[in-house]
Amino acid sequence: MAALCGLNILDTLPEERFDRITRTAQRAFACPIALVTLVDSERQWFKSRLGLDAPQTPRNISFCGHAILHDYPFIIPDAALDPRFADNPLVLGAPHIRFYAGIPLRADNGALVGTLCLIDRVPRSFSDDDLATLCDLAQWAELELNVYTIKQATQISRDKEARLQAIVENAGDAIITIDDHGLVETFNPEAQRLFAYRPDQIIGAPLTMLIARHYRAAAAGYVRELALDGIGGGVRINRQVFGQRSDGTRFPANLVVSEMHIDGRRAFTGLVRDISARRRNADEMKRLNRRLAETLSLQQAILNSNNYAIIYANAHGQVIMFNDGAQRMLGYSEAEMRTQASLLVLHDPAELEARVQALSLELGRPIRPGPEMFIARARERIPDEAEWTYIRKDGSRLPVLLSISAVWDDEHTLSGFVGIAQDISERKKMESMKNEFISTVSHELRTPMTSIKGSLGLLAGGAAGEIPVRAKVLLDIASKNCDRLVRLINDILDAEKIESGNMRFEPVVQPLLPLVEQAIAATHAFASPFRVSFDLRSDNGELMIAADSDRLIQVIVNLLSNAAKFAPAGGVVEVRLLRVPGYARLSVTDHGPGIPLAFRDRIFQKFAQADGSDSRPKGGTGLGLNISKAIIERHRGRIDFVSECGVSTEFFFELPLAAPAPSSPFSRTPLS
Repeated sequence: MAALCGLNILDTLPEERFDRITRTAQRAFACPIALVTLVDSERQWFKSRLGLDAPQTPRNISFCGHAILHDYPFIIPDAALDPRFADNPLVLGAPHIRFYAGIPLRADNGALVGTLCLIDRVPRSFSDDDLATLCDLAQWAELELNVYTIKQATQISRDKEARLQAIVENAGDAIITIDDHGLVETFNPEAQRLFAYRPDQIIGAPLTMLIARHYRAAAAGYVRELALDGIGGGVRINRQVFGQRSDGTRFPANLVVSEMHIDGRRAFTGLVRDISARRRNADEMKRLNRRLAETLSLQQAILNSNNYAIIYANAHGQVIMFNDGAQRMLGYSEAEMRTQASLLVLHDPAELEARVQALSLELGRPIRPGPEMFIARARERIPDEAEWTYIRKDGSRLPVLLSISAVWDDEHTLSGFVGIAQDISERKKMESMKNEFISTVSHELRTPMTSIKGSLGLLAGGAAGEIPVRAKVLLDIASKNCDRLVRLINDILDAEKIESGNMRFEPVVQPLLPLVEQAIAATHAFASPFRVSFDLRSDNGELMIAADSDRLIQVIVNLLSNAAKFAPAGGVVEVRLLRVPGYARLSVTDHGPGIPLAFRDRIFQKFAQADGSDSRPKGGTGLGLNISKAIIERHRGRIDFVSECGVSTEFFFELPLAAPAPSSPFSRTPLS
């Protein structure tokens, strides 16, 4: 097939040089059909045909397909008697072949590609003289088959030259040919652009004009060696050189040289490519790699020199990095942590279980134990900083403040997370000492304060006789300040109980509305001096909750008293009790100055005051909201606020709804 296609003759128009051969064969043998055939993979195609209308026939029924299988004449005196062809459609039907004589035709490489054949509709004998004559005609046909006409050869040459010229003219590389004396013969457009020479300036000039001045002597010697010895072996020379433009500027270039032979003499082709940008990119890459190495070294030094435990794990929770600080803090080596299935080995199981429950409630979806408990908040891009208890390799326990951040790749897919843990054992000791001191002092103050308050009450009631008016004023001031001190002491004790986990809760399933009404009644006396009233409105139907009534009233009173303090004189505090999906919601709204934006992040912290000066107009310990938040969260609820400066402030909390027990209107329900 390759030889056949190389003849460039398949499916071409009829040519007299082939028809002359078939006419001669037809006359010499008085045969009705004479053909010059070419056989490809599917058919036999007739380059010349006399006595037959069809231009081709299928190969699988052709006689010529058999003839080219052997390098000798293929003669069938009577096809009807030959078992290979007796049932052939060309024998049984048109053209009713009975006699066939075919001589294989060769391409110039010896491959058999077709035949010169005779066909008759009656059986015939074929003598040796007949065979010799047909072989001579076949050699004539074979000669014509392998020789282009002058017109064909010229056209093929022109086509090849045009294609080559188009490639050279449009090549992205400079292409230069030189003779065996080192003189430039051709200089394509890219070479003209690269070296800034016109063809008439450089053709016939030595190649060394294009080489940087300092390298010309060496290049001239190299060209002489090439002219003398050549390259040989069909290989190419590839090297980097410095070229020089017509204006004297130099540039680095890649040069590929190959050898060719024209009319028995050597010539050479050079492909030149400007690699200035590649050199700059390589230099820039080296510079960036150096900076990257320095940065990585600096980062590693920072990671390993600080006292924080820095742990990086992939999205499956497997440890990838465990810095020196983590190794010093926890006793594990990085290699040991890499073999752990997850980070769970570092955590207290009870804390993990509590974390799962808290996250499931917070995010409104079930969180399963495992890596998800660490990255659930970070995955939602929610800041995640919490206290944990780490368990060291030796089994000892260490309190830490752990901050977790998600790591995202360039396709915004979660690839892992980083945990930074700070040892807070010293801080915990200090807090414990502080809380113990505050608790002791508060307890020690409570007894004398109770005695002082009782004594002041007796004096004001006349137990020691009639009190002058001016003295009564002083007693009233002392009594009020005594009340403030008692409240402060109680708040400090409550805060200490909450932190230590000693505050007891006795929750009972009960309606929320009566608790709100009790709290409003308890706050009326406090609100009266501010001339503030309360407007209570509730959804229809009882909102049942499981709550410790005393503690919940404490929260509501705190919200009501805060609202009364900041509401305008003569104003109304709106109290709304609503049902939201799964929760009972209580909101307390005042139309006072609102909460400054800078203070909102600290409002639930201990001793937080928007106005912390000694001359602030509103009193308070700054503990009420901190205690209220702790109480609500122990009831599995949440507390928050919405404020618009100069317009209003709304504090609200939401508690899970509970169904009343069937045996009694109220029943105790345990709180974890």
